[in-house]
Amino acid sequence: MLKSERLRNILQAVKMQKFVTVDELAKALDVSNMTIRRDLNELSDSGKISRIHGGAQLVTDQARGEKSYKQKREIHGKEKIEIAKRACNLIHERDSIYVGPGTTLELLVAHLKVKHLRIITNSLPVFEAAKNNMNDYDLILVGGSYRRISGAFVGALANNELQTMSFSVGFVGVNGIKDTALTTANLEEGQTESIGLDHSQMKFVVADYSKLNQSDFHKFYDLRKVDGLITNREVKPDVEKHYSQFTTVYK
Repeated sequence: MLKSERLRNILQAVKMQKFVTVDELAKALDVSNMTIRRDLNELSDSGKISRIHGGAQLVTDQARGEKSYKQKREIHGKEKIEIAKRACNLIHERDSIYVGPGTTLELLVAHLKVKHLRIITNSLPVFEAAKNNMNDYDLILVGGSYRRISGAFVGALANNELQTMSFSVGFVGVNGIKDTALTTANLEEGQTESIGLDHSQMKFVVADYSKLNQSDFHKFYDLRKVDGLITNREVKPDVEKHYSQFTTVYK
């Protein structure tokens, strides 16, 4: 099979299945895994697919439009500070907390007042914000493949590290919440966040009102499995009532 034909077949498979693995493609096209990885890298470099650990996923309109963490810092700043301060009240002395990537979560660790904490994160911006907090916290930055657009470390290395840990409290951000679905733009980032939540005794999602009734490409967690949704006072009463069916709403 010619390379050009192979690339067309790979692209068609990704479009049909949304996500495919290297092993699946290698078996279907009767070539080596190394050949498939080279093909996926070529398609990713041309912007036709999104390359992730172990395979590839479809580049959606949402993924193309994914804002960087620097851009997100400029959006709903007042609301994010309000949410961050509210989340701080759920953290106690000597807790070990998992903090996922997200600009609201950067503000959370920046506003922490408790003196003694262990903070574990796979987000470089969150780590930097925690490092700059006046309190001398025990900080752990989980490594892995670096997503420059979000500042997060993801993939097998990050996941394996998190699976060996346990946390008093876990916090994650989202790109959108639609009914019970917590969603994000990137499958790998969502997988890592879901592990952080699964290993937390108490689980919280932070989201300003603009994220509610919105969805993105990848559902990574069920709202019914978290202990609370932390949002801001501007959320409409009917929206608050809807999400209160699934978890406790803090506003």
